[in-house]
Amino acid sequence: MQITYPNRENFGQALRNAATESLDFIVVVTAALNPANLEELKAYWGDCVRALRSGGLLFVQGRPDYLPELGVYLDRSLNFKYWIALESALQPGEKSLPSVHAGLLLFTKGNGRFHVKRVRRPHLTCAFCRKPLKDWGGKAHLRHPDGYVISDVWADLPLENNYSQLSSPVLETVLQMVDCEAPRQVVGLVGPREGIWAARGLAESAIQYSLPGLGEPVFRSRSTASRIDPDMINVVRCGDALEILKRYPDNSVDLAFADPPYNLQKDYNVYEDTQNDEAYLAWCNQWLKEYARLLKPSGSLFVLNLPRWTMHHAVFLNQNLRFQNWIVWDALSEPRGKLMPAHYGLLWYTKHPVDFTSNYDETKQRDARYYCLRPACIRERKRVGADDKEPLTDFWRDIHRIKHKRDRDHHPCQLPDALMERIIRLATNPGDIVLDAMCGAGTTPAVAVRLGRQYIAIDVDRRYAELTRKKIAEVERQGFVKRKTVRKAPQKFTKKELQLELRNLAARLGRLPTLEDVRHMSRYSSEVFLTAFPSWGKALKAAKLEIFNG
Repeated sequence: MQITYPNRENFGQALRNAATESLDFIVVVTAALNPANLEELKAYWGDCVRALRSGGLLFVQGRPDYLPELGVYLDRSLNFKYWIALESALQPGEKSLPSVHAGLLLFTKGNGRFHVKRVRRPHLTCAFCRKPLKDWGGKAHLRHPDGYVISDVWADLPLENNYSQLSSPVLETVLQMVDCEAPRQVVGLVGPREGIWAARGLAESAIQYSLPGLGEPVFRSRSTASRIDPDMINVVRCGDALEILKRYPDNSVDLAFADPPYNLQKDYNVYEDTQNDEAYLAWCNQWLKEYARLLKPSGSLFVLNLPRWTMHHAVFLNQNLRFQNWIVWDALSEPRGKLMPAHYGLLWYTKHPVDFTSNYDETKQRDARYYCLRPACIRERKRVGADDKEPLTDFWRDIHRIKHKRDRDHHPCQLPDALMERIIRLATNPGDIVLDAMCGAGTTPAVAVRLGRQYIAIDVDRRYAELTRKKIAEVERQGFVKRKTVRKAPQKFTKKELQLELRNLAARLGRLPTLEDVRHMSRYSSEVFLTAFPSWGKALKAAKLEIFNG
């Protein structure tokens, strides 16, 4: 691998001198340039795009206060792939969450394939029960012996300064990713050098981020809270969110939450989740503007989305509200790819920079990261007093997505109660009004009622609106939502035993077995495998571990 490390003085010239399409990767440490001047930073990107080969990688380091604007700018000429969240040295907060979040954007050039090397880290074990920290849910036979594949949330590296520099562990991981097997030498540029080998230690920076070059938010509203007609709260409305939101007065809501469709062609009953990028963002900006208008002076707005759209939301909201945190919800949904997508961006904005409702003192601790989340382990260690804590920061890795059908309603993107409970406890007091204008399966209002808050719930789909009403009625009647027991039809063969059968065949053959091998060598028929798994590749998961690591 051939890497150039220009210093700050020569960084721009090194980019200009690079031949067109000559570099496989570029790493830019924006904090070592002039992050207070976004226009100056943008001047480097034209040469970065020109110098990268087709399929080349651009990594851009920065902080979440200014990095979204750079990301949106780059999104016009490159292909956004990941916002890699780097858990870093703790920056104490006042009323917002203490921050450990530094960002590393990854863009690629061109629409073709891009190459990164799969990087693994050793499996970690629970300090109490000594089982793997990750609960494989009966699928331990699929656990790779060399460790887990890293995702776009890097939370197991040393907690160093990635705000004013890029720490050595992070840079080493990046270089592992780009060190792909190729017929030629990989060529890259990393700099400025001052951002790589700067003195260790936490850089001085205010936790209440100031937005360089953006000035004061331009949105203005009355400075006092407004009262809402009692008939307009504690209701579930069905219809177009924008039209309904316009009926509510300025400065009337304590917490506005949104988990909009992600424009991923999900199967909603009514909403069309396939808009072009411009139409989708224009629609989001419309309801975000209404959310900002409705917030009380002491209110908070939380919006959840995929990182690419979260960048755009942040750029829009920076004009209207005060940025508090980009919370990283580490919620791996599907293990796929060489860098697994686990990062969901949860923005926290307020109308006032410091005078807003925050109950951080009541929510500031969570179980230490070296404990697992298995219910049996939690019960036993709490019983014996093994209950170490760590501060709640803007990295949330202790709340899982809903994994099982028994915990899910018929909705493609249902949120776990624990996520909404943390947000509502953090940003509201009993009796406050919580708004969710895309409430879907009704998690937000149901949790709000359980916690003694008032609610405004809106959804365009009548079935979801009715589901939400039923959930709220259950909470009001018995304090919780009772779920029906889902009984699986008895299976003659488990997926685990079928996968282990294929693994044994692989060991005997010295290669991955085919369906023809199964017909001649297995005690199970080929139809059993084809019925149990959606694809032959899924059936071969354990066998691949045998072949590729034997």
